[in-house]
This record gives sequence, C-alpha cells and structure tokens, in this order.
Amino acid sequence: MAKPTGVARGLATAALCAWLAACGRPGTPSQPTELNPESRLRVGEAAERTGDMETAISMYTAAADGAPDDSAVQVRAASGLARAGKWNQARDLLVARVKAHPKDPDLLRTLAAIYVMVGQPRTAISRFDELLAAAPADIGATVDKAVALDLQGQHAEAQALYRRAQARAPQDPVIANNLALSLLMSGQPQEALAALSQFAEADEVPDRLKINLGIILAANGQRDRALRLLEGRVTPADLDAMTQALRSGRPPIPNTP
Repeated sequence: MAKPTGVARGLATAALCAWLAACGRPGTPSQPTELNPESRLRVGEAAERTGDMETAISMYTAAADGAPDDSAVQVRAASGLARAGKWNQARDLLVARVKAHPKDPDLLRTLAAIYVMVGQPRTAISRFDELLAAAPADIGATVDKAVALDLQGQHAEAQALYRRAQARAPQDPVIANNLALSLLMSGQPQEALAALSQFAEADEVPDRLKINLGIILAANGQRDRALRLLEGRVTPADLDAMTQALRSGRPPIPNTP
C-alpha cells in the first residue's frame, strides 16, 4: 500500500473530525455540532498517528482552551503538545493551569516532567518537592526528582532517592536502570553493573535498558560482552562514544514518563 500523502492525511483527518462531530451532542442537520474537548483530543491523537502534526497541535490547543478546569484534559493536551515537539507551549499551558490549581498533583507531575525535558531541572525539582510534600510515598515523583538531580550533577542525592524508590519496587527495571546510570556518571562502574546485573539475562526488558547495560559492561572493561549483547542495536563506535560520555558525567536523554 502506498504511503499516504500530506493531502490524503489531511482529508482523513477532516473525515474523522466530521465523524466525531456527528457522534457528539445532538444538533440539527443544518447546524453541525461543535467538537467538545474530549473529541478534540481524539482528533488530535488520530492526526498525530498519521503524521499530521499541524492538525494535532491545533486540536490539543483547542481542547485545553475548552476545558481550563479539567486536569485530565490539560494533561493529555500538554502531553500531546510535548510529543509534537512543542515543549515550551506545553510548559506554558501547564504553568497557567497550575496557577489556577496549585495543588493538582496531575498538573504538577506533568509540568515537572516537562521542565526536565526543556532543560530546567532546578525548577522541576521544586515542583517534585511540592508533590512529595503532599505524597511522600509517591514512587513516580521520587524517581523523577532523582532524574532531575542527576541532570544537575547531584548524583549522591539522586542515588539516595533511587534507592528509596527501589526499596518499595525492587523489581522495577526503570528504577534500576536510572540508578545504574547515576552510579556510572558518579565514577562507580562496578556498583553500576551490580545495580543492573539482575536484568542481564532477562528476555523481556526494554531496548534502552539493554543498551545501558552494554555501556556499563564496556565501562567495566567487558567491551566484547557488551558488543555481543548489543549486536544489531549499536555500532562499536557508538558504544565507545556513549560509554565515554557517561563516564564523563554527561547524562543521556532522561528516562521520564
């Protein structure tokens, strides 16, 4: 089947908009029903899947504007904008909503994660602190704050949080992965390998975790074993470059929800 052109994607999106409008609130045949925020989100997500990012961004923005007090809509709209590469727009949208709803945990969590991705970890940390003050046992906020601390170069503080989260979820591969990377960045390659070794022989682990395990193996002088583990995933040159970057304390793209 031929790949849809931009025009075809636009027509498909327009057809979907019409279908959703027809399934919305009752209207008269001569006066089409306007899309509600939930329908706009669905249209945006469908447009995103077809690669029509212009329509997706427009729908996410309109959905957020149409339901300013619905945190679920705001989170989905901001997350969609972020996926579309509109990180600053997503951040600004949530900043405005958090001003109106300063204690909403879903808004705070999503805003904090976006601050990490736009390179503002210090601001993200303060937002995660607000979440943890209200819910100190929140594992997600604990791990995400640790990621932000790692980006700040505060590895010891990050590792303390990873271990706190790991005590509550000892089999979570994401927590183990992030702890191992933090240990490697702080000059502890053997400890990093120990943190991730329980997943070395596992069949069902994310590719990202396997790549990081390979980097850690290489950092421990086990380059051949790392290349066998990563066969088909990275080239030897890429493995060497990533290993050197992490050993120099330069973090990769953070593993955030």
